[in-house]
Amino acid sequence: MDGLRAVAAMMVACAHLWERALPLAHPGVSESARTLPRFLNFGRTGVLLFFAISGFVIYRSLRGPRQTTGRRFVITRFFRLYPAYWVSLVGGLIFVWWWRGQPSGWEMIAANVTMLPRIFGQPFVMGLYWTLETELCFYAVCWFVWRLDYLEDARVLVGLVIGLTLLWLAVKGARQLAAVTDDLSGQWKDVPRHLALMFWGAYFRVVYDETGGFRQQVRENRRLLVLIGLTAVILFADGLRGFRFVIHPTRIPPSAYVIAPILFWLWVAWLRVRFGILAWLGRISYSLYLFHLVVATPLFLWMATRPNESLRGWPVPFYVVSLFALTVIVSALVYYTVEKPSIALGRRFAPAKN
Repeated sequence: MDGLRAVAAMMVACAHLWERALPLAHPGVSESARTLPRFLNFGRTGVLLFFAISGFVIYRSLRGPRQTTGRRFVITRFFRLYPAYWVSLVGGLIFVWWWRGQPSGWEMIAANVTMLPRIFGQPFVMGLYWTLETELCFYAVCWFVWRLDYLEDARVLVGLVIGLTLLWLAVKGARQLAAVTDDLSGQWKDVPRHLALMFWGAYFRVVYDETGGFRQQVRENRRLLVLIGLTAVILFADGLRGFRFVIHPTRIPPSAYVIAPILFWLWVAWLRVRFGILAWLGRISYSLYLFHLVVATPLFLWMATRPNESLRGWPVPFYVVSLFALTVIVSALVYYTVEKPSIALGRRFAPAKN
């Protein structure tokens, strides 16, 4: 999972850095190179991989003594997400928002501190924060399922995957029929679909554990067939439209909602990649995700100024690789000084897991 987290973080960072590097790059960059990460859906695919990983890892973490598990889950998740997020929020306000001369107010800042600014009608300091709202929704549903004592019932996961997918289709159909207004942001509209993917990841974990990582009793495991069926639900939720890239691979980009589940399957069930540096990047992947724009935005703006003409006109990969390397350094510093101590502090405050 750490290795796959690293892949997901690199895909998101590559997509963002590539697009921001294009205005500075050599004018001879081909049109296909200009649109490559967007065409391959790197950014969205990376995010969907993060969602599937969360389902695989987080849902089962609610197991334990009933009197302490709920509080432990809330406390450890809070210290896992918020401290590093608050540091990135300060960085985003300084180097993304203020550096570009965008106006800000205390209401916007206070709303972003909660990680749920859309609820208060405020914009995100950085657009990538929308995924954290979805993550919090997933935690809330997981806690609710645990509270109702259905955590060990795999049928609940099946119902959630199918029910949330149908809910997404219903909202999508209602918008197309103008039964609901377009005021529904794309982010909120897609929340049911993303939650379905996360609970698909949770069911994947159930089968993974029962079969010893798909190595034991695979043929006799009926839940494997259910997992294959749920995978079909995830892949075909958008109908055959998601597979148009197979017919016109040079004109139609691949659907992230098809590529991400397939890549997840391949990585976990077959590839089983274990590589030290990749695992380490996976451990700092949350900081990589939070800080790549904090690092890159002011540097891109600085390189675009007149005194730095010598820094313009280089190939796009030069900017992407160099800024990603700098992001790794900053993210490692944040991980070891903020993120890792915060995780330890959360475990210290949380009730003991007996």
